[in-house]
Order: sequence, then structure tokens, then C-alpha cells
Amino acid sequence: MSAAPARPRPEIMGISLEMSRDAARARLKSIGSLEKEDRKRQEVWAVKDARISHLLVGYDAENRVRYVTAVARTDGPKIRYQEVADVKSAQRTVVQGNHKLTWEIEARRGHFAYILIARGHDPRYLDSYSVKKADQEEID
Repeated sequence: MSAAPARPRPEIMGISLEMSRDAARARLKSIGSLEKEDRKRQEVWAVKDARISHLLVGYDAENRVRYVTAVARTDGPKIRYQEVADVKSAQRTVVQGNHKLTWEIEARRGHFAYILIARGHDPRYLDSYSVKKADQEEID
């Protein structure tokens, strides 16, 4: 990855918010393997990527993607916050050494509002990042 997009996109590794479960699973099967499936409509996928080890995908009652979380590899190349989105436009909080950067992207014609959250212990490199629809509860 290079410079951050001016407007963060509502997708991670080809898994887009609002995508159908069937389409998401087809994409996920091409880049990894299912490790765990919860009754609460969440899946954990191990992915073949140098920098991301897992994707967590949550579905809504209509079986559409409501959030995607990417977990950075601890043993791979690090991902800078600025590679995900422009850090200057983020709301930044630091609590007990844990960094959280949040971007709220407003709805516009043809597009729903969504939130991007990046978290990490290091001030420059993230441990995970998520995109979720803005009407969803907090992802932890």
C-alpha cells in the first residue's frame, strides 16, 4: 500500500459493506479459509496475505456484510495507520497506550454512511482495522 485514499473505502480485501454473504464467501474462499463461524452471524477467515492474518466478517439479518475487520500479522510487514486513511482527518484517542483512530464517512447520494476504525499499541502501526455501517454498534 502507498498513500492513503482521500476517502476511505467501505471494503477490506474485496469484502465490501452490504455485499451478500454468498458473494463475500466466494471472495473469502479465493483468499483464505474459514476458521470459525459463530451463531451470531460472524465468521473468522485466515487469509493468505503478507500483512493481514485474519478477516472477521459480520452479517446482518438479511445476510449482508455489516462489518469487516482485518487483523495485522504480528510476524509480517507492519501497516501504518496512514496507509488505511489520512490520519489528519481522523479522530484520535489514546487510552493506556492503546491508539484508536476513527473516521466517520457521511452518507452521500447512492452511498451509506460508514465508519473506519484502526487500532494498535504502536503510535505508527496498527494491530487491526475495521469498516462498519454507521448505524451499527461499536466493534471490539
